[in-house]
Amino acid sequence: MSRLLDWLGFLRTVLFTLPLIYLSNVVLGVVWLLVFPFDHRTRAQDALAQLWAAAILFCGGTRVRVRGEENLQRNNACVYVANHASYLDIPILLVHLPRGVRFLAKASLFHVPFVGWYLRRTGHLPVRRGARADARRLLQAVRYAQGGHSLVVFPEGGRSLTGELQEFRPGVFLAALKAGVPVVPLTLLGTRRILPRYGWHWRPGWVTLVIDPPVETAGMKRDGLAALVEQVRGQIESNLREVGP
Repeated sequence: MSRLLDWLGFLRTVLFTLPLIYLSNVVLGVVWLLVFPFDHRTRAQDALAQLWAAAILFCGGTRVRVRGEENLQRNNACVYVANHASYLDIPILLVHLPRGVRFLAKASLFHVPFVGWYLRRTGHLPVRRGARADARRLLQAVRYAQGGHSLVVFPEGGRSLTGELQEFRPGVFLAALKAGVPVVPLTLLGTRRILPRYGWHWRPGWVTLVIDPPVETAGMKRDGLAALVEQVRGQIESNLREVGP
């Protein structure tokens, strides 16, 4: 019976969920092409991005519980740090974080039609390999944060294959420290169960976004970087143990 249900669920994904997502991408992409030449402050484009993300979650039957919404930094710049186990993580954060946040995203996404054009046009930061690219990204992240823009980063460097939390790269934490902005830990629970890495069976269901209180970096010296990384990682890992990825 379980195999039959899995097979029916896979057919639902292929015949219903994915075509609806592609259709929404095309429709909203065309609207974006009409809007972006006149939207110099990117407000309309950011609203379209949230609508696109909400459409993806709706088509897949994904519903989100949010815990700790009071910890969102709506009027202050910060760095949001999240675990990463599924493609679902990005649309969930787009919908539930304050509008206008900027992602540090894989450079390959910037070459995808519509999605990549939006990322370039609105100032999201591509993540590339190499020491020189890392230094440039760090400088851009500091400037963004100092300019009042909040950033979102997945410090594991990619989606976890097992759902277990990987080691965190310290670069974005150093950017937060240099800019003197708080780091807000985010934990995504259940996204890997809904849509695992290397999987195309999109299961409808509930996921949870946990938003923990911000960790202040104002006045922190560089020698406190390792403790900052460990504190944020430890908080996310604690949330994952509570429910499981």
